[in-house]
Amino acid sequence: MKIDSLNLCLKISQAHASLNLKLDTELGTLHGLSMSDFILLYLLSRAENGRMAVADLVRPMGVQLSAVTRQLVLLEKTGRLQREPELGSDGKRYVAIRPAGKKLLNEALATTAETICREVARELPADSLAALDSALTTICETNALKV
Repeated sequence: MKIDSLNLCLKISQAHASLNLKLDTELGTLHGLSMSDFILLYLLSRAENGRMAVADLVRPMGVQLSAVTRQLVLLEKTGRLQREPELGSDGKRYVAIRPAGKKLLNEALATTAETICREVARELPADSLAALDSALTTICETNALKV
């Protein structure tokens, strides 16, 4: 069976948009978080020592550096993260999650995000989940999408 690669990419984009809209709506209503704020806090919470270089957030966030910086400023003002004042030894600017950010993220994970994602996964054939996870990981890491 021949796959139309453009149609496949558009379906992936549509699935992402639908999931993003649902999570954005629920996270906003129940926790006062946008989906992009949630993702940013989630990435920081999983990083070593709860901190990452700002530039390393660009690709997983899917936005330009200027957009990441604007988002960081807003989350810093609400006490959810802090931008480190000094450059790291690698010459990069770092940002770290704060306790208030961890608390809000954990609440949003436990009561909203994990529930929605479980419901989505339940709709998929169980025997295809590992292959789908592998395929999506490959897409996320492919050099063809580096900017």
